[in-house]
Amino acid sequence: MLLLRIKDLKTVRWILLLLLPFTTSFPILASDVNVDTLKATLTDLSLDDEARIEPLIELAYFYLYIAPKKTAKYATQALAFSSIHNNNASKAKALRLLGQAEMYQGLNQAAFAHLNQAINSAKASENSHLISVSNRVMGVFYELIIDHDNAMKYYIIALTFAKLSDKKEDLAMVFNNLGNVLNSQHDYNNAARYFEQSITINAELNDLNMKMNATVGLSVSLLRSGDVLKAQSLLEKVINNQSLINDFIFSEASVNLAHVYKLLKTFSSAKSLYRFVIDDEKGSAYPPAVAAAYLGLADVLIQTNHIKQAGDVYRKGIIAVKGKTSVKSEMALYENLAKLELNQGHFETAATVQSEYIERRNQIKPLIQDGMVEKLENQLQIERDHIKLQNELIVSQQESQHSSLYLFTAIVISLVSLALFLLLLLRKQLIARLKSTNKTLKKASETDPLTGIGNRRYLDNKLEAFKCQDIQMAFILLDIDHFKEINDNFGHDAGDEILIAISETIKDVCRKNDIFARMGGEEFVILSMSSTEESARFFAERVRACIEGMSRSFESTITTSIGIALGNMEKANYDDLYKQADIALYLAKSQGRNRVMLSPKVASASN
Repeated sequence: MLLLRIKDLKTVRWILLLLLPFTTSFPILASDVNVDTLKATLTDLSLDDEARIEPLIELAYFYLYIAPKKTAKYATQALAFSSIHNNNASKAKALRLLGQAEMYQGLNQAAFAHLNQAINSAKASENSHLISVSNRVMGVFYELIIDHDNAMKYYIIALTFAKLSDKKEDLAMVFNNLGNVLNSQHDYNNAARYFEQSITINAELNDLNMKMNATVGLSVSLLRSGDVLKAQSLLEKVINNQSLINDFIFSEASVNLAHVYKLLKTFSSAKSLYRFVIDDEKGSAYPPAVAAAYLGLADVLIQTNHIKQAGDVYRKGIIAVKGKTSVKSEMALYENLAKLELNQGHFETAATVQSEYIERRNQIKPLIQDGMVEKLENQLQIERDHIKLQNELIVSQQESQHSSLYLFTAIVISLVSLALFLLLLLRKQLIARLKSTNKTLKKASETDPLTGIGNRRYLDNKLEAFKCQDIQMAFILLDIDHFKEINDNFGHDAGDEILIAISETIKDVCRKNDIFARMGGEEFVILSMSSTEESARFFAERVRACIEGMSRSFESTITTSIGIALGNMEKANYDDLYKQADIALYLAKSQGRNRVMLSPKVASASN
């Protein structure tokens, strides 16, 4: 599975603040750890001493942000001892650290499994602080892969147990996380309430750093909801505390203050501050702020009619932030550059950028479980690894202890082997049962949950099934005109009603062999088989007219713009077809919307 990898340690500095309360799970802060003393303690302790767990956990935490591989090593050893001694609290800490270390190395599949286990062990410990922190880390994991629905789910669970925790900072941190997610979902009023509660708690705890962090979040809520001057006042307050706060808080405050200047049309100040965030070591400490600075600077250049410079900024931004920040930020740079080139009439350049965008987007797909069988396989592999480590520990004990322990060790190994055999037998039985449900799961994975028609995966599978067949086809890309305005004016329920109605309308128009799917949002694709240029245009016009003539329960015209690309199923390629149809769709929208356009490639061929 291809996932966004978090390789650059600088990238994870911003996450550090999200995770600061985890230090309360340990006897001393990571910054105070004497590594040599801890290692000497481990040397002095016997290999079967339960007292080894705490030094191993402290070492794992110490290396978390500077050497995640070492964290994984120490956390794995602590996990083995915690399992032997059935210490659920220590297991929760070790599993969480192991999951975080894997997350920071881009090993998201393993991180996902271990963080789930951390939550289960925390529940078994009945420690509210551990349960809250474990769920918060899982929420951070989902935020990193831009799955805000699941992030919100785990933050709500973390909030429930933070209220029961004896550590008040747990509650403040969850409020920050909830505020960030709600800002991403445009719910600025509720986001502001959570940030204000976090500010109050951190003021009581006399934690200026965390108070300023929450203040930046609040300023973002205010800025995006239109209260620009109040946002400016808060951001200037944060920047005035520059010497007392972390670099990445200062970096984020700086880029948001630049956004304020841009909205106030103070372009000179905005450009200066954006360049500071991009170029200065302290200003660029927060990778998402750097991505936002490139986007903001390019927008200022466009507004001041420096188009070529704006294109150069987008290109530099793509190189600078690739693999170092969120999927959304990186994709926004690609999308804006492609639109800029299209607006300039540079169709070939725009097509090249769009191809790069599609390739990069496919590399950083969010975490998807391909089926329950794969999940079971991962779980079994983790169990095997734990058993293997325990066997290694037992062998070490054999070498260091009296020969009278040999018989006992052999019995333990036999029991472990029996457990492994039973586990594998259970796996075989479970897989046999799960195979009978895979067809249902596959169908569900190919279905758009709102409209009930196929999704992108369904379309990809159909293209693969028809490959190598000499069939002329039309790739028809539809986009509902002014859909955002419909959502804003009539609500998302009305928007969903329109999407469902359009899906039913198009299904009625399609022939038996046509393939119809929703790509997401207001975008649909029809693969019209055995189509010529003339028949494809006639069919698309019919679809457009049927949508325009749909009945509706509110006063708003519903129209669609349509782009057409032609191809042959023998060598059909989704990305190429989408690229050509998308260019045609852009032309349809730029020429007044509610119309059908052929891709320039098809049009030039017919001429």
